[in-house]
Order: sequence, then C-alpha cells, then structure tokens
Amino acid sequence: MVGIHRTRNMAERYSIFSQNRPHTAAAFTASAILGAADVSSQFLQHWIPQRRRLLGAETKFCRDMSIDWRRTAGLTTFGFIHYGGACKWLYLWYDRLLGTAPTLRNAAAKMVFDVYVHSPFLLVPCFYIITGSVKGQTPTQISEQLRSEWLEASLGTALLWTPMCFVNFYVVPQHSRILVVSFVSFAHKTWLSWLSNQPEPPTPPPPQPTQSPAKPAQ
Repeated sequence: MVGIHRTRNMAERYSIFSQNRPHTAAAFTASAILGAADVSSQFLQHWIPQRRRLLGAETKFCRDMSIDWRRTAGLTTFGFIHYGGACKWLYLWYDRLLGTAPTLRNAAAKMVFDVYVHSPFLLVPCFYIITGSVKGQTPTQISEQLRSEWLEASLGTALLWTPMCFVNFYVVPQHSRILVVSFVSFAHKTWLSWLSNQPEPPTPPPPQPTQSPAKPAQ
C-alpha cells in the first residue's frame, strides 16, 4: 500500500509539473528515457554477437563491454531538444487546432498528421542531424546517412506509432502524452539507434588488372 501511495503521489506531482512547465517536463523526461534506450541498444549490439560466439560466457563479455557515451549523449540531446521543443509544441498545437474532445475522429486526425507528416519529415531528419552532430559527423556524412536510411526509418516508425499515437491521443491527457511517447520511444529509439549506428560494410578491394597470356616466342 505504501508503494502504491508513493507512486500515486509521484504521478500527481509529475502531472502538476508537466502542466505548469510543459516543455521543461517533456525535455527532461524524453532525454532521460532516450539516453537509457541508447545504452540498451549498445548492450544488445555487443551482447547478441558475443553470446553467440562465447556460448554463454556473459561474465567475460560484461567486463569487456564499453559504452560509447558520446553516442548516448547524442540521443539524450535529441530527446531534450526535439521532444521538449518541436514535438511538445506540436502536441499543444494539435489541441488548439483540432480541439481536445476525446473522439475517434479527433484522435485519428492527430495520429495521421503526427505519424505521416511530423515523423518522416521532422522527427527522423532531426534525429540524424542532432545525433550525428554530437557524434562528430560532418554535414555531408549526416546527409548521406539520412538519404540511405530515411525510408527504412520512416516505415519502421509508422508501423510502431500508428496504433500507439491513436491510443495516446484518444486516451491519454495532454500533460502525460510526452511521458507515454517517451516510454514507447524506449523501444523505438533502441531500434533507431541500432539502425543509425550500424558499422559500414568493408570496402571490397579494387579488382586486379588481368594480364594477357604471354605470346609464345617466334
């Protein structure tokens, strides 16, 4: 009972804080959860191949694993800037434009704009630009990676967020929507971080010039 009471008090405090300072609450909530998502992504990237090779020698693997904290800082920065800024502003704007009535039509309209306009044309580009900049990529590298991975990232985002955004806009009150988005983003950004940090395939060696057979002496 004590744990339930404390959890309820924390939820009430978060709700009040989120209503009074919506952008600040959204920024810190998203950055904390997405930072954890990247650490999870790095763990899985190391753990899965190592487990296959070491056949269960998890102790050695965990001791040898290192976290790329600059990469994690990139995703944390993205969560702080995007979800505390543009995303929260859009969520407030949806309510001003379309109203706050919890109807199926209202939720569907917000979901369509959020998933099929906001996500592919703002969220995904911002993700690559912000995380790539923090990791030290050049603008050319960021642009090339975004072009090569934009379609896969956008389609995967739409598959996950179409049902989740509909439920979020239909059921969840405004002050807690970024919180719900952030928790679902834990899984989404774990995958997106994995996608955007895949090692480049090795460049094949240039073909060797073929030598014509020597002509027999006359």
